Amino acid sequence: MDPLLAFLKLLRTSLLVQLRETFAQSTLHGVRFITERGRPFWERFCWFCMVSISTVTTLIIIFNLWERFQTKPTITGPDTGSRNNWTIFPTVLVCPMDVLEVVRGEKVMALLDPLANYTEVEPMVEALAGISYWNMVTLEDVGFLDGKVKNVRSFVFYVGAACADVLSKCWFRGMEMDCCSQFRAVFSEVGFCYGFNAKFYDTMAQWERSTDFNYLYETDKKWGLTIQPSRPSNIYLHSHNEISGLEFHPLTQWEDGFGIGILISMKETYTTEDARQLSVGQRKCIFPNEVKPKYYRDDYTFSGCMKECRIQKCLKYCRCIPPFYAPTVSLPFCTVKQLACLDKYKANITSIRGCQDCELACHNMVFDVEKYSKSVTNVTKDEVVTIEYLTWPIIRYKREVLFGWVDLLVSFGGIAGLFLGFSLLSGVEIIYFFTMRAWCMLYKNRDELIAIEQQKLKQSQNRYDLSLKAGLRYRIRPKLSALARSPLATQSEDQTKRSFNSRHVITVGLIEQDFEAIKVPNNRGLILAEPTKRYISRSDRIANLARPNQFRSNLKVPYSEENSNGRLYNGYLP
Repeated sequence: MDPLLAFLKLLRTSLLVQLRETFAQSTLHGVRFITERGRPFWERFCWFCMVSISTVTTLIIIFNLWERFQTKPTITGPDTGSRNNWTIFPTVLVCPMDVLEVVRGEKVMALLDPLANYTEVEPMVEALAGISYWNMVTLEDVGFLDGKVKNVRSFVFYVGAACADVLSKCWFRGMEMDCCSQFRAVFSEVGFCYGFNAKFYDTMAQWERSTDFNYLYETDKKWGLTIQPSRPSNIYLHSHNEISGLEFHPLTQWEDGFGIGILISMKETYTTEDARQLSVGQRKCIFPNEVKPKYYRDDYTFSGCMKECRIQKCLKYCRCIPPFYAPTVSLPFCTVKQLACLDKYKANITSIRGCQDCELACHNMVFDVEKYSKSVTNVTKDEVVTIEYLTWPIIRYKREVLFGWVDLLVSFGGIAGLFLGFSLLSGVEIIYFFTMRAWCMLYKNRDELIAIEQQKLKQSQNRYDLSLKAGLRYRIRPKLSALARSPLATQSEDQTKRSFNSRHVITVGLIEQDFEAIKVPNNRGLILAEPTKRYISRSDRIANLARPNQFRSNLKVPYSEENSNGRLYNGYLP
């Protein structure tokens, strides 16, 4: 025999032996009755069904627990245990619709081309100064400026309107303040703006981070900011931690002759440190120091992540970045001619596809508009925009772990122990029996495995013989009445039966076209044939010939070990 085949047979035998021992010694409920010898088949089948049902039920519940752990492991609820009497006022952006300052534009044109007529090129300058993702320009729009404007970002800062041309008066906490000392230039994806309490502001060279903020206290007489714009503008509002961009929509649009009042409420959400044991996909947020931005080196924010994603798309499609980006890492700015590429791929760049890795920050603030009013005014001093908190205190929410790794392990163990009696050591035992113990038995107890294989080969199979031997016609003779039989004939017949029984064969006789199988036990006491067929009279047999469907089905007649030439006989002779 092939050595590999012999090895595989011994391995199979070893695994079967270990399977019996595992089921016999394991703490799992009911499995030992499945392989226990001497048990009837119906009992083994019942235990197998009950163990299978318990296993399937356990797996279903475990799968549901795992899905819950992956999708809903945290819970967010109001934090009633903390109360703040101060907060940082949100960032307010004032983005004028007309960014261009006429006087500055004329001076710039005098430097670029003194012979050019400013009135003719003013639309081009205005289009380039108001560049954003919503107002992307092409070479056809600013063809005159191609080659003359080397740095678009610097050009926008030169021609952009000054703070004094955008804001007239400002009040914070009910007290008047200098607008231009608090509002700084912010060149964002929505255009050139001026921001109050902005954490990130822009200069002509690059983006910078501010550390000076305006706080609001509970004891203040007025919890709000009031501004008086000088030209039509879009007003944006967001958290001071976020970077201004496409993620925020205008809160309102101010025009001349209108007064706007907005009452807001702030909802702050923070996450406990226990949530760090969960993955980002499970808790649906990222801690500030968990992911480091690549271009804007600061704490992680959702808007910053989305902005970096769009920067990567710009570099992918056009190999340059728009002028409203100024990261701390040196990247090439797009020239006037390359702006056409940004306009071509604008839809792909601003799409959220490819930015699915960006999640909300674990500490974020959301502002809701509780009341909005816009009215027509006849007095210039009433043409203001007021943004004010409606109530105090600030609503805080806490995100904490509801279902962690320990809870998951306890749930798995409880369900498996309830239905199957399974424990962690039970799993170790199963691995032990089918790995280490099986291999050790294969090498150290090889003789035992060989003996088991030889015992299987020695076991005789039940074979049957249907050959009709001539001498057998004297084995069974026609039935005679008790009076017609002589004692000598009866004695001779008994001796013949004993001689055939000693050979462990089934004799077949042919008596008046009738077939009869006689039960003969083998050396293990098992019955080799079916029960003896009852005697049917000749008249009944003749009557049955007209009804062949009444006959018995085919019978495979047993044969002896001495003669293996078995035949198939249907139980009737012609």
